[in-house]
Amino acid sequence: MEGKEKKPRKCEVPGVRYLFAFNGLLGFCAIYSMRVNINVAIVAMVNSTAVYDSSQDNNTSEECLVSPLPDSFSNSTKDVAKDGIFLWSSEMQGVILGAFYYGYCLSQIPGGRLAEIFSGKWVFGISTLITAFLSLLTPSAAHYGVGYLIAIRALEGFAQGVTMPAINYMVGQWSPDSEKGLINTIIHSGINIGTLIAMPLVGVLCESDLFDGWPSAFYVPGFIGCSWFILWSLLVTNTPKTHPFITSKEQDYISSNQQMNLKSKVPPLPLRKIFSSIPFWTIVICKTCQDWSFYTIMTDLPTYFSTILHFPIEENGFFSSIPHVLQTIVGLIVAATADFIIRRRIASTSVVRKVCNSVSGYGCALGLVGVCFARCDVLMNKLLFIFSVMIGGFCYSGHMLSLLDMSPEFAGTLMGIANTMSSLTGFITPLVVGVLTNGNNTLHQWRIVFGITSTLLTFATTVFIFFSSSEKQDWAEENVNEVISNVPEKQATERTKYSPLN
Repeated sequence: MEGKEKKPRKCEVPGVRYLFAFNGLLGFCAIYSMRVNINVAIVAMVNSTAVYDSSQDNNTSEECLVSPLPDSFSNSTKDVAKDGIFLWSSEMQGVILGAFYYGYCLSQIPGGRLAEIFSGKWVFGISTLITAFLSLLTPSAAHYGVGYLIAIRALEGFAQGVTMPAINYMVGQWSPDSEKGLINTIIHSGINIGTLIAMPLVGVLCESDLFDGWPSAFYVPGFIGCSWFILWSLLVTNTPKTHPFITSKEQDYISSNQQMNLKSKVPPLPLRKIFSSIPFWTIVICKTCQDWSFYTIMTDLPTYFSTILHFPIEENGFFSSIPHVLQTIVGLIVAATADFIIRRRIASTSVVRKVCNSVSGYGCALGLVGVCFARCDVLMNKLLFIFSVMIGGFCYSGHMLSLLDMSPEFAGTLMGIANTMSSLTGFITPLVVGVLTNGNNTLHQWRIVFGITSTLLTFATTVFIFFSSSEKQDWAEENVNEVISNVPEKQATERTKYSPLN
């Protein structure tokens, strides 16, 4: 088996798998800061006075102009934001916001397979570096013309499309099965932390004089992405076996506590069996509907706050990001608890996955139903959106781990296929919202938006309960059971000897 001969190490550091997880977290922070910056910045880029006051394209609702809250919570339209220079209609803004996902959908499957065949580390790292360079070019592209801006955003999406499949495959390499949920959640919490930091920061930057305001919303995340790449290159390796600082004890613990067959030769993809697998399509359905919800809230929530509830741009960014830090906290607590339950065999992996996914899906759907009845109650809208996003922390121990459960060897490609289909919602959702609200931006129309999202979540969660599986599938690597059965007894005992958090 690969890695039997251990090279001399200059230094041995315990818990290197968590060093990998922390760097993955920082990577997603950088990635999502470059993804969501335009969601807030576009409010400052558009000349809303010229666009929304012209002809029939009035997109600012007057239903909630009078706030029932005290002055400290007022959503007055005074000093909402600097007026921008671009005359983009609601439909054009929807195209711009969705352009990222045109490219994002195309690179998912190649990204997963490249990670499996060549290097998860470099596929993840180089794609993030390319995105950082493109972020630095975004302000110039916007000034040259909206077509150039759309092209830059689509290229960013193409570069970032490989990141999720690549990191999913690396989690399978680096995680012992008894800690898979926690390590996966730590890494993916970077999505929420990046969003948490980026959205209020972008609001502040747009109102500042740094680089003339809104361009700094693209320059600063771009610089951060370039800096992160240096850290990733120095501290992370493809697998635990090649890391210079990992202890022999930790390496043995990881390899003896996972069902991944670490062959030097990558096995061929059983595509026909994958595409005929009901559990696989269940995850695709669940992920697609969950992503519809995610993109609706992440992409269009700033617009809802700005045009319906009339938040100033700084407050808009702040309240758009608060729920994400709470989701991170919930996700980490749930992941640690779920791993403990599975490790102690209190409940099966399948039961844990279904319970966690049900709490996430049904909880978010219920919160969005509440938003439909909150009307202009600003405080209630805040609380319901916070709840809807926060409860999503349960999904990190739900459907998001199912592909790793089903086949860690092909986790990158499986995530690529599933993410390709689910990411279509990234540009469909803004277009749907744009069509529903353009020229008729009212509470009633936004109820339709949130009602559609709630219905999809309920449907997907129900499908997952009845048709998902957390068992390793028979189409996965055929010799994996033989490999596991041949693990030396001494190695196997490391599961209990080695503390999961050491």
